[in-house]
Amino acid sequence: MQHEKEQLIQSLRSHRINTLMELRRIEKTLVPSGSSDIYEPLATAWLYYVNSNNLLSELRSLTKDYPFSSECLDEAKALVIQDPASSRSWNYCWLVLQKIQDQ
Repeated sequence: MQHEKEQLIQSLRSHRINTLMELRRIEKTLVPSGSSDIYEPLATAWLYYVNSNNLLSELRSLTKDYPFSSECLDEAKALVIQDPASSRSWNYCWLVLQKIQDQ
């Protein structure tokens, strides 16, 4: 398990895994271990996923009947940054999607 964990963390750090489904799969694999060394790589991977526009691309492909705008995503990211409660999760993507839903 330790070797697999190290490989998953390396995949997160190198951004080889950069899709919603794969990031969630790794998150579900690593989080139950409760190891403190997993949170920084997870947080960084989610941040990269959102800021590299992969979230925007996936949202657009999932919402073909709704033209998802980059402005909406940028506004949600700004709201997360301004929110003092944004430290409640390492999953930046979840925080951004929550802001979109709330607004």
